[in-house]
Amino acid sequence: TGTSMATPHVSATAALVIASGVIGPHPSPAALEARLKASARDLGAPGPDSTYGAGLVDAAAATLR
Repeated sequence: TGTSMATPHVSATAALVIASGVIGPHPSPAALEARLKASARDLGAPGPDSTYGAGLVDAAAATLR
C-alpha cells in the first residue's frame, strides 16, 4: 500500500537531485538510489524495514549540498 502515491514523489525527488547537480552532472542509478535512501526520514523502527522501507522521501535533504 502507498506505492502508487510514493512513485511520483520519489521520481520527482530523483529529478530534483539530478537537476541540482548535488551528486555530479551525470549520476549513476546506484548513486541516485543511495542519495535518496541516505536522505530519507526514517520511520518506524530504526533503519530500513518491511513497513516503511528506507523511510519518507525528503526532497530538501536530498538536494542539500
